[in-house]
Amino acid sequence: MNEALFARYEATLQGLARKDRLRRLAPRAGLDFSSNDYLGLAACKRLGDAVVASIARGTPVGATGSRLLRGNAPEHEQLEAHAAAFFGAERALFFGGGYIANFAIVTTLPQKGDLLVLDELAHASMHEGARAGRAEFVLAAHNDLDAFEDAIARWRTEGGMGRVWIAVESLYSMGGDCAPLESLVALADRHEAFIVVDEAHATGAWGPDGRGLAVAFEGRDNVLALHTCGKALGASGALVTGPRTLCDYLVNRCRPFIYGTAPSPLMAVAAREAIAMLSDEPQRRAQLQ
Repeated sequence: MNEALFARYEATLQGLARKDRLRRLAPRAGLDFSSNDYLGLAACKRLGDAVVASIARGTPVGATGSRLLRGNAPEHEQLEAHAAAFFGAERALFFGGGYIANFAIVTTLPQKGDLLVLDELAHASMHEGARAGRAEFVLAAHNDLDAFEDAIARWRTEGGMGRVWIAVESLYSMGGDCAPLESLVALADRHEAFIVVDEAHATGAWGPDGRGLAVAFEGRDNVLALHTCGKALGASGALVTGPRTLCDYLVNRCRPFIYGTAPSPLMAVAAREAIAMLSDEPQRRAQLQ
């Protein structure tokens, strides 16, 4: 039985090789034109010094457990408080990565009987979350406001009675275009909907002090944002920012948060220092532009 299974996988790999699509891991080499380290923070001295100083103070490398089971470190809470203030949100919640954070949002918050309208070019993590979640979901043509509006209207006409959730990226990394956030938020307001904005490729690079493209809408009770720490911030992990009630609900009902080991406290230190650097060192953002 295992031989047949492995043969099927091997045939898939051979097919990829014939199409020149077989991928292998390779060491880093050459100049960096492909990573997400937009501001060059990952190897900068200030970030490294902050982590070294934290280790000297006794900060552990590992969290040793989930946030609800002794894995909640002061460094996590300090980062979340700092991030909420920086991005202008009521609350922030630290996850191990952007993929799992996006997946967590769309599998936990939209409920059975709700509708999730997802931009067709939104990140794979949102698509996976949509398929695994409780809510019905539909794909809307990329950045097409009429497509979003029509999907909601059609669902209501067919008897949909729940809450509508809209999920988009603020800056789409593959095409380089931006979502029409002002119009999408207005659409959400008209339909009493929530909107989830993945700021992965905008955080640190766009907006005042690198706060992202959705900064004007943070703090609203129907907006959640995701800020990854592993791109422009040069660390790892991700921050979900939004209304306190929704973040508290994630703490109590989000399975990836409840059952996953907490991120390293040292990564929380690094992310907090990187956020401070966005304000302190605007020349990095100017150089990027």
